[in-house]
Amino acid sequence: MNTLFDALVTEARMDFRSFLAEYRRVAALLYERTGDLAFRRVILTDKSFARWRTGQVARPHHPTPAILKQMYGKPVDELFAPCTDEQAQVLRAVPTPVLDERELAMTARDARAHAADAASQILPDLTLDQLEDDLVRLVRANTTTPPHEIFMQARELLGLAKVMLDRTQVLSQRGRLYVAAGQASALLGACAFDLGSMPTAVELMRASALYGQVAERGPLQAYAYGYLALLFYWEGNPAHAVRQIERAQSFPGVGATGKARLAAIAARSYAHLGRSEEAHTAIELSLAERGPAVDDLHDGIAGEFDFSLERVAMSNSATLLLLRDGAGAEASARRSLELIASQSSGSTPLTVAPQAGADLATALLMRRDLDGAEDALGPVLTLPREWRGAGLVSRVNAVREELTSPTFRNATIARDLVEKIDDFTLVAAPRILGPGAVRLAIDGASS
Repeated sequence: MNTLFDALVTEARMDFRSFLAEYRRVAALLYERTGDLAFRRVILTDKSFARWRTGQVARPHHPTPAILKQMYGKPVDELFAPCTDEQAQVLRAVPTPVLDERELAMTARDARAHAADAASQILPDLTLDQLEDDLVRLVRANTTTPPHEIFMQARELLGLAKVMLDRTQVLSQRGRLYVAAGQASALLGACAFDLGSMPTAVELMRASALYGQVAERGPLQAYAYGYLALLFYWEGNPAHAVRQIERAQSFPGVGATGKARLAAIAARSYAHLGRSEEAHTAIELSLAERGPAVDDLHDGIAGEFDFSLERVAMSNSATLLLLRDGAGAEASARRSLELIASQSSGSTPLTVAPQAGADLATALLMRRDLDGAEDALGPVLTLPREWRGAGLVSRVNAVREELTSPTFRNATIARDLVEKIDDFTLVAAPRILGPGAVRLAIDGASS
């Protein structure tokens, strides 16, 4: 026995082609209303259409039930059930003209749906401009916005870029969107590291590198692989970190700022391996005159992607501490703090000065200047919780290790500082994700 669906299709004088046009039109409307991509990917064959009419079919999967209910105002179970005599009488009682207003309207809607589908394959350039502007603003907001807030906003921008990629087939637009997605992923990865989620940071940086590969953007790939190197030596795999740096240094189009960043990360990787000569060579490269070469990521957007002179000095102080070069680390940390002090307020991310201050405290303890270390660490320990990222926590714990050495065993100041450091790390940003999110950040291994 034929179904109610068959009776309705027959009453409307629809063949498969005309039904498919209406079916797709309704699916497009539901996509506009819900944003559910399933409505954009509907597929219907003439064999399925025939089975619907005879009832020889199991209940279809989403989104078919929603589309049919929108078309006929009845649930799919009722539509695919046998048409009762009462329902047939109601349908027969309605006269069907040869060409009615509904068919005319359906033709017009079909044309509009087809045009809308074609138009959806290209995005207004202003939409892409806004996405890129929002990303630049967010990347540069690391001066005033804590990592967890940037993460939430960057996640929204990455989602928007992915939705836009589904809505355009224009190659130039897709290229821009892949770059935006790569930049958002890199920003998310940096935030995840600060918040103490190492696996998340690695995955996001790999995604950033892949987006950069698709878009053929060397600076973006170099940034992502450089950050992967940092993450790998944090995880206790400095040899793998060196391999990542070598890969990062192979990409074309990277300006002097990006190259200085990679050199500083390479120096730290070599230091973790105890390769002192190579570490010092990399430090010299990071401090070399930069010249005019720039790129659109490290120099154009800058912000989180920048690697200013104070950041170079701060990074190198940590490298020199790994090499147990206290005097060199002290000079480098002081250089970073001096550069920051010479700038206008708010121009430097809040992560730089505290990390340099912690390195300075460690360096001073290496020459037994406990009072100087207390002064250097004072401003660091007052930093709000949301700014106590994983890198800073590690540096502060390095200070703690020096304070608990036999040299300061009986010093009251040392004991007081250890207690303050424990209080500091207890409510640090990585703890937002719960205990154990990143063992290195919490338990005191050096970065």
